[in-house]
Amino acid sequence: MKTIRNILHSNPVARLLRPACLFALCVAAACPLEAQQRLQSGARADNPRIDRLRDSVLVSFTLDIDSLPVRSSHAVVLMPYLTDGAREWPLPAVEVVGRKHALYASRNGGSIYADADTRIVAKQKGANPTVDYRASVPYVDGMGTLSLRFREDLCGCGDRDRLADAAPLAQADVDFHPALAYLAPRAEAVKARHLSGEAYLDFPVNRIEIHPGYRRNPAELGKIRATIDTVRRNPADYRITRIILRGFASPEGTYALNTRLSRGRTEAVRRYLVDCYNFPDTLFALSHEPENWEGLRRYVQQSGLCDKAGILALIDRDDLQPDAKEQALKTSHPQSYRLLLQECYPGLRRTDYRVDYVIRGFDVGEAKELVRTRPQDLSLQELFLVAQTYEPGSDDFKQVFDVAVRMYPDDPVANLNAANALLEQRRPEQALPYLDRAQDCPEAQNARAVALILLRRYDEALPLLQAAAEAGLPAAKTNKRILLLNNQ
Repeated sequence: MKTIRNILHSNPVARLLRPACLFALCVAAACPLEAQQRLQSGARADNPRIDRLRDSVLVSFTLDIDSLPVRSSHAVVLMPYLTDGAREWPLPAVEVVGRKHALYASRNGGSIYADADTRIVAKQKGANPTVDYRASVPYVDGMGTLSLRFREDLCGCGDRDRLADAAPLAQADVDFHPALAYLAPRAEAVKARHLSGEAYLDFPVNRIEIHPGYRRNPAELGKIRATIDTVRRNPADYRITRIILRGFASPEGTYALNTRLSRGRTEAVRRYLVDCYNFPDTLFALSHEPENWEGLRRYVQQSGLCDKAGILALIDRDDLQPDAKEQALKTSHPQSYRLLLQECYPGLRRTDYRVDYVIRGFDVGEAKELVRTRPQDLSLQELFLVAQTYEPGSDDFKQVFDVAVRMYPDDPVANLNAANALLEQRRPEQALPYLDRAQDCPEAQNARAVALILLRRYDEALPLLQAAAEAGLPAAKTNKRILLLNNQ
C-alpha cells in the first residue's frame, strides 16, 4: 500500500491514532459479529475491536482493500462510525482512490468529503497491503452498547443521499460496570427497642397523690399512655418487657422533703399505670432524683442572667450540702432566685419514662410489606434480605438500602450498602457521603475506588483497589484488573 497523504481536519470528535501501549480503563472489548467482515464495496474489515480506554473509546480493525474494485479516475469512500442506536459518533473515513484520482488528490490537496477526517489510500494493481486502522472518540457517560458500522460511498460522487449502510461489524458495552461488595449485617438475637419521653405532672403542694384532672395532668398523663398504647397496639408483633420511671423534684425546700416527694410521686405514676393497664408490679423499674441540680445548671448555662457565672460557681460547689447550697443561692442571688422559681423550677419537676419492648422476627414476605408501612420494626438484616429479592441497580433495590440507612444512620454496614446501591446507579457524588460513615474495610475501599473511577479520578482509585485486592477482596481484584488492563 502506498499512502498518498493523510488529511486530518479539525474534527474534535475523532482522531486516527498511531499504535501505542496504553494503561487503560478497558471496560469491554468488542464482540465481532464475524471474524471477517466484507463490506458492500468489496473491502474487508478484519478483527474489529471496540475498547474503552479510560476517557476514550478506541476502534481498531485491519482493512483489506485488495478485492475492492476502483477505476483509475474514481474513488470509494468508507466511513466507519459508532452508534448506540439513538446517537452516532463518526470516525475518520478511508478514501480508496484509483491512480488518476490519486494524482488529482496529490496535486489539489483535497478529498471528496473535505469536511471530515479522511485518510486517502491509493489502490494499486497487485500491490495492496492491508491498512491498520485505529481511531478514537471521547467517552460519553451512558454510551452503553456501541455498534461499529460503515457507510460507503460506492460511486465516489460525494452524494450523501446515495450512501450504502453496511450491517454492524462488532458490538461492545463500553460503560463501566463496577464489581461491588455488599456486607451482610449481623442478625439481632433479640430486636429490642424502646420509646421514651418526659411528663411534667402537677401535684398539690407537698402531696404525692396524682389527680388526673389537675392542671396539666390530663395532657401529661395522656403522653405516657400514648407511648404505651403505641406498643400495645400491635400485640402480635410487640411485647413490653419493662417500663422505667424516674422522678425528679426541684431544689426548693429541704432535701429530706424532696426525697419523699420524688420517691412518692414516681410511685404514684406507677400505681396510675397499673390501674390503667393491669400491669404486674414486676414490669416496672423505679428510681428518683430528690433535687434536679443538673437540670438547673443546664437552664442557667443557657440563660441570660447577669449573675450567671456566680450562680454556676455556686451550683458546682461540692463542699456544700444541698440544703446549704439552696440557702446560699437564695441569699446571694435573691433576684435571680425569684426568677428561677417562676421560670425554671416548674420544669425541673418531671417524670422521665421509657417503655422497653421487643419485636418478633419477620420473614421476607412480611418484611417486604413492612418496608413501606413500618420500616422501624425491621432489623438491618431483615432489610438486607428484602433488598436481595430485587435486581441490583433497580429503584426498588436502592430504595430498600435508603430505608435501611435512614433507620440506622450511624451503622457502618448500612452506610456502605447504601453507597453501593447508589454506585450501582452510577451516582458517585451521592455515594461518597455515605462512605465517609462506613468503616475502613476492604469493601469500603473498593466502593470508594469505584466512586472515583466513575468520577474519572483513576489515579486516586488505584491505591484503594490495590489495598482492597491485597486484603483478598475479589471485587477489588476485578476492578483493579479493569483499571490496569494493558491494551496494545
